[in-house]
Amino acid sequence: SAEARLLLGTTKMNAQDFSEALIDLKKAAELNPQLPDVFSYYGLALLATGDVAAAAGAFRKELESDPNDFVSNLQLGVLFKQDQRYDEASSSFERALRIRPGDPGVRYQLATLDLTIGNIEQARSKLERLIKETPNFVEAHVSLATVYYRLKRKADGDRERAIVLKLNAESQASQPGAKER
Repeated sequence: SAEARLLLGTTKMNAQDFSEALIDLKKAAELNPQLPDVFSYYGLALLATGDVAAAAGAFRKELESDPNDFVSNLQLGVLFKQDQRYDEASSSFERALRIRPGDPGVRYQLATLDLTIGNIEQARSKLERLIKETPNFVEAHVSLATVYYRLKRKADGDRERAIVLKLNAESQASQPGAKER
């Protein structure tokens, strides 16, 4: 059944067996194109296997049946941002944020979109708020360091870089097989 194929596909995705997941998710979508989330998972599998254009199509198809699908809105926003379609990226991210208010990943995407289009102060403000609420968000610290350097605030940028190094060291030390020093 489509439901069984969806379950198999998502299980294989969790195991990072994306090419096999793709087979099951494609079959699930063929069996029941109205099955909730089927095209968002199919799109994620397509992205993981490198088929960006087909992934965008799958996310759009999911949004046709469910305009409030968080994953599809977020992923389309990322793809729009990569294609320098900034207005469409912003719209997709804003929809995703309405679905999951306060989501750190979406807020990060909006902040980096501001950084990309040159709204440096807005990016700074968003990133500072984000890391205050989620202090271990490494990518946000990296982007905030970039913002500070662009604003000629070297000391602040250096502080953020030091935080990134510390967080990365802590993450590596917690990995299985890490040796104590």
